[in-house]
Amino acid sequence: MTRSVARRVARPPHRATRAAGTLAFAALIAMLPLRAPRADPAQDYMLYCMGCHGAEARGVPGKVPPLAVTLGRFMRTAEGRNYVLRVPGAANSVLSDAQLAAVLNWLAGRYGAAHEPQPRPFTAADVARVRHLPLADALATRRAVVRSLAATGAAPAVDY
Repeated sequence: MTRSVARRVARPPHRATRAAGTLAFAALIAMLPLRAPRADPAQDYMLYCMGCHGAEARGVPGKVPPLAVTLGRFMRTAEGRNYVLRVPGAANSVLSDAQLAAVLNWLAGRYGAAHEPQPRPFTAADVARVRHLPLADALATRRAVVRSLAATGAAPAVDY
């Protein structure tokens, strides 16, 4: 083999050839149905809710409502369930309907009141039915729901 032929064989591909190969590879990858692995409800809570509601779902007094104990109480009635699914944090969450239902059910189980019965779990259909109907006034709705809950048993605080 002559020196010139040996140099051409050993030389890396031309930049245009490498660029075309890179683009072809990128196009192939873009066509693959890639999906991120689904997190479990505890992980979804940590990723999307814990920043505001806290590690133990206690909220921030005067700013962020607690979910511990109170969520299960809201889930006791149709009015309370409707409210929970329409509050801005739930309604505007990036979680899918099924993921949001799973997180809320996990929270109610993990942080429910020990002496109170476990509420009926949410389904993805429950979430989808009302999630995107905005609340005109979340605080006024909360107060009305809490008054109604108080008439039938334990209720969350009117304000948080």
